[in-house]
Amino acid sequence: MAESKKRVKQVRQIEKPKGNSIGQGGNPDQYYSGHPAWNFASCDKENWSIYSDEVREIFWDEILPHIQGWETQTWKEILLDSKKQNHSIDVTKLNKKASKRLVELYVEAESLVSLRLTGAHRIYGYMKESVFNILWIDLDHGDNGTCVCQSHKKHT
Repeated sequence: MAESKKRVKQVRQIEKPKGNSIGQGGNPDQYYSGHPAWNFASCDKENWSIYSDEVREIFWDEILPHIQGWETQTWKEILLDSKKQNHSIDVTKLNKKASKRLVELYVEAESLVSLRLTGAHRIYGYMKESVFNILWIDLDHGDNGTCVCQSHKKHT
């Protein structure tokens, strides 16, 4: 029987990689030190819409001043120092209609961010780096079935 010849294949590289280690992409929490930027292009036009008559009535007097006020703060001040009013919400806690709309809008997020305007008014959206992508303006936040995320009052 003839003896088979085994060839040892060598990998050829066009270019040798630079450096000895893989570089890291930086601090993942760096957006906390940045100031907010707003994206209105992601707003839902059907549910809890910024285009609704109710929202249009209060936009210039209530919503815009809050947004402008947040622009003077960092995301750390908005989300960490004021986490009772502004915080993330797991998407499993949203009402069924809001969860369904996320799928229809192709929003793949584990959580949304809720920013408090007033007692019953909230802005919901998601973060992409330091940009807040506005989805919904909820004017009926509370212990009811019509809001984006029902708030269950303690001791009631």
